[in-house]
Amino acid sequence: MTEREKIDEKDLILRAKNEDEEAFEKIIKMYQQKVCTTIFYMIKDKDSVEDVAQEVFIKVYNNLKKFNEQSSLYTWIYRITMNACYDEIKKEKKNAFFRNYVETEDGEEELDIEDPNQDVSQIVENKINRAKLIATIKRLPEEQRALIVLRDIRGFSYWEIADMLKLKLGTVKSRINRARKDLKEELEKSGLGDFSLDDSNQIWNFFNKKLV
Repeated sequence: MTEREKIDEKDLILRAKNEDEEAFEKIIKMYQQKVCTTIFYMIKDKDSVEDVAQEVFIKVYNNLKKFNEQSSLYTWIYRITMNACYDEIKKEKKNAFFRNYVETEDGEEELDIEDPNQDVSQIVENKINRAKLIATIKRLPEEQRALIVLRDIRGFSYWEIADMLKLKLGTVKSRINRARKDLKEELEKSGLGDFSLDDSNQIWNFFNKKLV
């Protein structure tokens, strides 16, 4: 974030704290998509994503005046998001797998293709692999799932994750390494063992294509 953006954000926070509805709506627009994407990867019931996101922004609205700005607004909102995800996970009674396709109203699968010159078989393979990867991540224990989502999908720094989860920096690093190791083992069982998880680059690049 540039210095100008930091100044603009501080002004936006101040206005929102003073109950400026337009300012708060801008905050929602800034972070809504990222919050929804994070919730999607964390919980198993895709139909609950919008409801959990609404809960997140209600909590943001109700607690904004308590935000002391020691961390970034981005980090603070994500901490609220992760807590809301944990609450939702506790409510979930069974596992569910998400099929990552675009569906028409009659349930037929429809490929979302921007470039007519794209290799359709490669698009299909990417969608299938992405769906497998999502399902595998969702099978991880809650904390490991959170660490993979925050670091390898959303791209937060180790310091930011430590702040969000209230953990020591060294603990975050070691647990992320363990989460990646366990994820790799699960991916091998799913036929995706060619993913290199020594760092976040491959998962980051994979998830930050058009579909995210």
